[in-house]
Amino acid sequence: MLGNVDAGNLTNIPGIDLNLLMNFLLDFFLVSLRLGALLVSSPIFGARSVPVRVRVLLTFVISAAYYGSVSVPNFENLPFLALIRVMGVEVAIGLTGGIVLSILFASVALAGEKIAASGGLGFAAQVDPNSGGQTPVVSQFLTLFLLTMFLSANGHLRLIEGLRQSFDIIPMGQPVSLMAMSQFVIDIGGEMFYLGALLMLPVVSILLLVNVTIGVVTRSAPALNFFSFGFPLTMMALFIVMYIYTKPLGFAIEDLSYYTIEVFERLFLELRDG
Repeated sequence: MLGNVDAGNLTNIPGIDLNLLMNFLLDFFLVSLRLGALLVSSPIFGARSVPVRVRVLLTFVISAAYYGSVSVPNFENLPFLALIRVMGVEVAIGLTGGIVLSILFASVALAGEKIAASGGLGFAAQVDPNSGGQTPVVSQFLTLFLLTMFLSANGHLRLIEGLRQSFDIIPMGQPVSLMAMSQFVIDIGGEMFYLGALLMLPVVSILLLVNVTIGVVTRSAPALNFFSFGFPLTMMALFIVMYIYTKPLGFAIEDLSYYTIEVFERLFLELRDG
């Protein structure tokens, strides 16, 4: 019976054109580059506690949601080097967004390190799995506080939506100035020290007054040396101040969470105008 089948009818069998399939995979890959670079470098999705398979799966799932709303130019007639340049720009935009988020999140860790050093808790450190170095417990506590506040405010969802809107602000294939990226990251690095100083200033100021008082007392009574009198008093003052400062610190970290989202959305406008 197979011999009686017309060979010309076999070409009418429905299927997928190989060229269309390759174009779809290329477009999907280009859409996922910006998102994948952000997930790798961001402090939430890019943490070492998040497995690589989870990050890859999230990249494909979210890119599938992006695909219908992102305008992908036709790159068939472009030379290979021009396509490589487009891929590099997409990766650079995603990495810049992740680095900006990491810098802003590091402001609370900077404040925690200064608080721990001023209060005598610098020795209470453990290995941070994200950085791989010794980090004071106060810094890790403040970092977890910021992560909890950021997730409770749906910051991760706003980041994903903000990245999708970035394709409308900076379309795929549009060149972006590397100088504008570098300048924005440098400016955010300066804001990291400013925000860290604002967070630690109330605690450090009170500890400074405590240390000045201890210095006057130990100078008046040399028998009360620092290690037997000043060190326990400084740690006790630190615990009391941190307990009182918990509620204002919560409001400050909440404002920092919303400011982080605002800076992330402002990044793409700066890159477009730069």
